[in-house]
Amino acid sequence: MRDLVMLVASSPAVNVIQHLSLGSAHLYFVIAGTLREMFVYFVKTDERVEGSFIIYNTYTGEISYSDRLRVEPNLTSIPIVEIENQNLLPQELLSEVEGL
Repeated sequence: MRDLVMLVASSPAVNVIQHLSLGSAHLYFVIAGTLREMFVYFVKTDERVEGSFIIYNTYTGEISYSDRLRVEPNLTSIPIVEIENQNLLPQELLSEVEGL
């Protein structure tokens, strides 16, 4: 999760992490790419992140979770977007990821 958070915190274009439940697992991902290609960077975990925001301390590198937006000089609040329904990631891919 740390790498995903650092990717978002350092990117001028990507500023949210998306969450999709996969049965008992959880997929946290960001979508990036170019005009011709799409990339999905993801983390699969058995534990759900508690909170609506991932808080990254740019000074210490500490990652925490919160239900509210934190606005402080050394903190980056990254929203977690809950995906209820999607057609971007094919079912075959989700089945393969679920098996990891």
